Amino acid sequence: MKHILLIYQEFSKEVLEHPNQYFEDFTLVEQAVANSTALYKGKPIDFHYQPMFFDQADIHRFKQLVTTFSSILKKVIDEYVRNPVFRSCFEFPSLMEELILIDPGYAMPFPIARFDLFYSYDDDFVFCELNSDGTSGMNESNPIEKAVLSSQILKVLLKKYRISYFELFLTWIEELLGCYAEFSGTPHPKPNIAIMDWEGVATIEEFKVFQQMLMQKGCRTIICDLRELGYKQKKLYHKDIPIDLIYRRSLTFEMCERADDIRDLLNAYADGNVCMVGPFRSHVIHNKRIFSILRDKTKTSFLNDEEQKFIEQHIPYTKELSDPSAEQQARTSKDSYILKPMDRYAAKGVFVGVDHSQEEWERTIDSITEKDSYLVQQFIEPPTIPCITFKNEKPFMEDYKYITGLFVYNGRFNGLYTRAGTSNVIASVTGCRIMPNLYVREM
Repeated sequence: MKHILLIYQEFSKEVLEHPNQYFEDFTLVEQAVANSTALYKGKPIDFHYQPMFFDQADIHRFKQLVTTFSSILKKVIDEYVRNPVFRSCFEFPSLMEELILIDPGYAMPFPIARFDLFYSYDDDFVFCELNSDGTSGMNESNPIEKAVLSSQILKVLLKKYRISYFELFLTWIEELLGCYAEFSGTPHPKPNIAIMDWEGVATIEEFKVFQQMLMQKGCRTIICDLRELGYKQKKLYHKDIPIDLIYRRSLTFEMCERADDIRDLLNAYADGNVCMVGPFRSHVIHNKRIFSILRDKTKTSFLNDEEQKFIEQHIPYTKELSDPSAEQQARTSKDSYILKPMDRYAAKGVFVGVDHSQEEWERTIDSITEKDSYLVQQFIEPPTIPCITFKNEKPFMEDYKYITGLFVYNGRFNGLYTRAGTSNVIASVTGCRIMPNLYVREM
């Protein structure tokens, strides 16, 4: 931690002492990002010039917590599949439950995930949420990290430190093909691959990067809408191309809502005639109800004492809003809680008590008609970091709240994703920016 604090100080001191030089450097990094694949709806992704720096102690901590939590979550999914009583705690619709119970043909029920947490460079981290269904963000992190790593300010720091970033594309491709090898029994497969989501999604640039890299590995790869897939003679097709492997990015709840439009795809999966990564089983931990279930020891007796202690330390208090005691706590102690929908994304429908008057807060709770679709969760004050930013071409320091995402490939830590903003909800809808994540080691 000591030299991490030092490198932040060295970064800000260097920029503030040479403002004109580093504003020019910043504009060059902006141009590099604009010319990269880091686009959202056709526009360059907003980012911070100042990186998040992490050292060996941080990375060791991330590896340990990912290993521990992945083991817990796998036990939860296994219990869901095995135990109808535990399964009923999730209250999933019947079709969703049927899809989750289908064996995907490989062992890991969440091959890719991102664990988002509030991290203050110590062991007192707290999880915010889990993204294991349609996990994204690789194309936001890596291109920006590359651009910042080639900047003038980093060249100064590289004289003293070894600095790198975590590659997120090729490492995931190896895991993706590994899942197919397990499914097919083929040691070195080159399957026909469909990267699959609904037409018009904002992450198309990320799909294109994966498509290019997979093609370079000899895998015929298309990007397609779910409704474009047809099933005949025990084989899934996109037009005349047989599909062996699907890299699924569409969300489970959306697929269930539109199931009548994608019957061929669902039938091929149910019959075991296509390998789909990720599997529907990942939704068990993606649904935000998972925190409520994990915090209830009466439902998780299959976890050991050490695992229960980990949950108690790192999972915030979470209960369903339909629980009268939870609703009453939320009403009377608004500054201590947030309200979250169970099955949405990008912070849609999230309300933070401290951001509202008592009257507004009560009105919000009253407006939620389906209280069984919402959670009451302990409000965790996001950590802050002093950050160099530019205004009117001049650098200055400003405190930003941030949230750290850990990319998890087949249960192992594989990289980082950080968003930072000034509001208590740190998401794209609140105008936050991506921060590059760099791994620092002394020479």
